Amino acid sequence: MPVFKGKIASASDTASKKARTIKANKDTVLKKLTLLHKQIAQLKASERKNKQIKEMLQKKTHALGERVKELNCLYTISNLVEKYPISLDRILRGIVDTIPPAWQYPEITCARISIGQQISLTANFTETPWKQSSDIIVHTVKEGSLDVYYLEDRPKCGEGPFLKEERNLINAIAKRIGEIIERKRLEKQVLEISEREQQRIGQDLHDSLCQQLAGVAFLGKVLQQKMKKKSFAEARSAGEMVSLIDEAITQTKGIARGLYPVRLEANGLMSALSELSRNMKKMFNITCNVEYDKPVLFYDNFVAIHIYRIIQEAVNNAVKHGKATKIVIKFANYNGVSVLTIKNNGRSSHNITEENMGMGISIMKHRANMIGASLDIKKSSEGGTLVTCSFENKQRDEGTG
Repeated sequence: MPVFKGKIASASDTASKKARTIKANKDTVLKKLTLLHKQIAQLKASERKNKQIKEMLQKKTHALGERVKELNCLYTISNLVEKYPISLDRILRGIVDTIPPAWQYPEITCARISIGQQISLTANFTETPWKQSSDIIVHTVKEGSLDVYYLEDRPKCGEGPFLKEERNLINAIAKRIGEIIERKRLEKQVLEISEREQQRIGQDLHDSLCQQLAGVAFLGKVLQQKMKKKSFAEARSAGEMVSLIDEAITQTKGIARGLYPVRLEANGLMSALSELSRNMKKMFNITCNVEYDKPVLFYDNFVAIHIYRIIQEAVNNAVKHGKATKIVIKFANYNGVSVLTIKNNGRSSHNITEENMGMGISIMKHRANMIGASLDIKKSSEGGTLVTCSFENKQRDEGTG
């Protein structure tokens, strides 16, 4: 019995130890499971947070990308106006094409700029129900509007399918267009005032000073004749004085014609160019020919004056800087567009750029811009320099006065 009891006790101890071991292992496993559950919960929380951060970053990246597009749009508009000055019509055409890429859905965006009868459209323009618009104001007066359309419906996000930032952008662009229009009108007014003042001075020289000098010359001739009859030795000096006055009259008339070269008649420019050609021969002993299939008539004196000034500057540059001996001024018409070329055989300049052009060429460019013309200055393939100016010359309908 004692031996049997000992075995039972030993078995009981072993079972107790196993039970304790199992309980300890179970507790350990439970602790580990609890810890793992906590870690899993933390990982899930971290994953949710990371997802939220990722979504927030994606939204901010998208928003930042939209702002970059907006800035690029505004920069391009400024670049059109400041770096490459062109006519208002071309500026508006350039602006309307910069708008779609700045909106949230450029692939379905189209735009229109309306200034009175002047309308600029994107190639894909179509009116749809999804529209955003802003008035174009010049001097507190509504001159037109800027309209942006989506060609397809999109989720609402601010102003219909348009972002609230796009409202700020379209207002900024419309305001900039208003400022550009005001600036272009002021530039035109300044040039018109300058030309009118030159015309006034030219007319005053021709009609007032020349007449007074002519009167003095006449009195001088009368005095010379009287002195001659009385055999006064001073008669010769009086004759020289009259000759100097006649020369002064000739020079004054030349200055007057330079200040007011183009008359209001339709053929005024062609007459002025003929006189310019003769003066080049007389003053510099160079050949200056004016060629055309038929005379180009100008019914807009503003355009005619600017074309004459461009030609005058090109001819002066050819003589003074190119040392040319031959200049050809040629007019041609192609499908309603007049093309003027001024070609010389002088020393050709290096590649002419915005950076190295002189004041005279800059003014030529500016004058071309004011009448909506294109101006190109380059080396001629035959030597010398070739100036090309293309512009629309509005003609009167036949039968109109």
